[in-house]
Amino acid sequence: MNKLVFKYRSIFRKYLLNILSLGVKPHAGIHILNGHFLSVDNNASPEVFQKLLMDLNENGVKFINFDEAVNRIIIREFPKNECLVAFTWDDGFEECFSKIKPVLDTWNLKAAFFINPNFIDGDHNYRENFKKNIVLTDKNPMTWQMIKQMSAEGHIIGAHTLDHLSLNSEDVEFLKFQIVGSKERIEEQLNVEVKHFAFPFGQLKHISNVGVEIACETFPYVFSQDNYRNYFSFGGRVINRRHFECDWPLNHVLYFLKSKKF
Repeated sequence: MNKLVFKYRSIFRKYLLNILSLGVKPHAGIHILNGHFLSVDNNASPEVFQKLLMDLNENGVKFINFDEAVNRIIIREFPKNECLVAFTWDDGFEECFSKIKPVLDTWNLKAAFFINPNFIDGDHNYRENFKKNIVLTDKNPMTWQMIKQMSAEGHIIGAHTLDHLSLNSEDVEFLKFQIVGSKERIEEQLNVEVKHFAFPFGQLKHISNVGVEIACETFPYVFSQDNYRNYFSFGGRVINRRHFECDWPLNHVLYFLKSKKF
């Protein structure tokens, strides 16, 4: 999707959600919200995320650590009267460390961050292509030192493939290179086992059945960013997350905290 199409789709989406989200309230369940950055505006203050968390909390949302959310979803221990929310972020942008983590710290919250090792290790040309043609945003990656600190502080570091490429492929060699290779590279850097994997672009159409098989053989926990009204996809093998960003209007986030099925 080019930037112009993305821009106009975003404008229409915001207009539609302004209407659909009027008067919404959160529903009981465990919701994993997945973002990418603080804001498309590189000058945005962490206060936008802090305000969103405060407003969500005032509307009855309770925040829990990512690992607790995953464990409870796996054993199907779903709350009947509470709306529980955990957070993840994909792509490993620097502001996850400099702007998002400090806000999480104020709430004593631990989240998950899914990273692309080649984005971190790539040279200038690689990074510029990654930003311009793959993730469509002008944001730099975290360093390994930042990621090591986050891991040491209890945040989960997960894999997001080496190069953030679609896994809708039947090419086993390519799939193993991207999926297994990302796990191995992160483990080499952090010296901890990597158990969590989120496939790039997130929609179910962006990973083949062969890709799901390899991912589930490699990681205990695999995540989409799709089908959020259901806890699982691919026959219970993939846990679903819901897209959000830290600077979204409160009602837009509340709109997606709907009742869920499993």
